[in-house]
Amino acid sequence: MLDPLASLALITVLYVDGVLAEHGGDYKPGGWPFLLRWTAGLSTWVMNCWTSLYPDGHFHFIPQKPDAGGILLHSVAPALLILLAEAATGYRKYATRRRGELTAIIARFDSAKATERETAEKRAREDAEREAAAERAKVEREEKSKREAAEREATRREREEIARLENERRAAENAAAERTRRAEIETERERLQLQERAAEIEAARRKTDAEIEAQERRQQWELNQAERDRETSRQAELTTAEAQAEALRKEAEAKAEAERIKAEAEARALEEAEKIKRQRALERAAAKARGTSESATARASISAGRASESGAALTAVPALTASENGVRVPREVREKQRDEAERYIAKCALSGIAPDLERLANQYGKGETWVGDRVRTARRRLAEENGFEASVIADALDVFEDNSDAGAA
Repeated sequence: MLDPLASLALITVLYVDGVLAEHGGDYKPGGWPFLLRWTAGLSTWVMNCWTSLYPDGHFHFIPQKPDAGGILLHSVAPALLILLAEAATGYRKYATRRRGELTAIIARFDSAKATERETAEKRAREDAEREAAAERAKVEREEKSKREAAEREATRREREEIARLENERRAAENAAAERTRRAEIETERERLQLQERAAEIEAARRKTDAEIEAQERRQQWELNQAERDRETSRQAELTTAEAQAEALRKEAEAKAEAERIKAEAEARALEEAEKIKRQRALERAAAKARGTSESATARASISAGRASESGAALTAVPALTASENGVRVPREVREKQRDEAERYIAKCALSGIAPDLERLANQYGKGETWVGDRVRTARRRLAEENGFEASVIADALDVFEDNSDAGAA
């Protein structure tokens, strides 16, 4: 709204000064019109140059970082407008005074011409009246002779009129033929000019198309070159990033390997401690259940199991076979087989006996993968499942009691 208001104020003061100057007189603009002109002009200049005076958007009484080029560029139009506003008053006064002088000269000239015209008209009327009187007298004298010669002249004029009409007809035909020929010549000339103009336009169009095509090819080449530069830079950045990532990966792998070795050592130490603890717990439980003599027999049996890796511990596993003749084993049976195999491996682990994995696989008709899964699952259950270790120990004690009863019998 500010720029239109400043422009409207300046246009208003210029228009009012012009109207008052056209009315003549001794009108001289006072202080307010002068102030209004300069305020409107300076407002326009400030609004145009504001961003150049304060490009950072912070106001200072004295501009800190002005844009000299922008100030010069945006100051030309406001300066011309202010000077035009000041010079327009003088121009209008001179034009009004000069127009008044010329109007007065024209008025005096028109007055003299009117006077001369009236005098000439009066003199002409008087001469006309005298000539009319003389003419009437002359006409009256000649009227008689004219009537006599009229008949003779009428015949002659009729013949001349007929000859004249014939000549005019021939002349009209010749003129029409000449106009037609000239029109054809002019039409042919215009056609040739149009052809030449069309040829010039076509040549200019082809030249323009060639220039546009060359410019487009140049721009496309520049774009392709820029794209290649960006791709080269990106490939270099990717290569650097990959090298850094590879170095970080190797460093992480080295740290992970060290941590894994450390964890395995700790796990082996914990496993040995757990084996010793479980062996001692199994021996204590056997001692409490049967007393001194039965404890000695149990230790002898366990020692015999240690000496033979495929001894009584494996015979404790029921002989559940796999499917026969391609019949799928039920899910409950498979789960029972897995549980019994895991308990057998847990018993061997608690007793310090190495399980006979090959015989275990043959017993259930399974492969090495299945047996390996049972070994890992048994170790995980011993470490994580609450009550599994106690259940395995209780099963071992029950088997021991049954063997003891059978020996007593």
